[in-house]
Amino acid sequence: MKSLIRRIRWARIGCILCGLLAAGAVGYGCYRDSLDTELVEYRATVEEGDTLWGIVAKAATDKEDMSKLTWQVMHDNRISDPGHLQPGTELIIHVKKAREL
Repeated sequence: MKSLIRRIRWARIGCILCGLLAAGAVGYGCYRDSLDTELVEYRATVEEGDTLWGIVAKAATDKEDMSKLTWQVMHDNRISDPGHLQPGTELIIHVKKAREL
């Protein structure tokens, strides 16, 4: 009976330690990604025939979510109708700086 209790206690302690280790790994991953987020500002001038998506795509990296970035550019530049961009308008685009290896 005593050895059964010891096995149960060790199993419970092992499960608790695995849970704490997993929580620590997830927490560290979130912390690490938020540390070096540096934004770079790009300025683009709208030309005849340009689309907002096309302008944003020139400044975005492969890891950017284009939908979110396009929405952010619309919000930052107070664009209510992206289908009617005026040529000559200067857009400010903030993107995350690509990490250097």
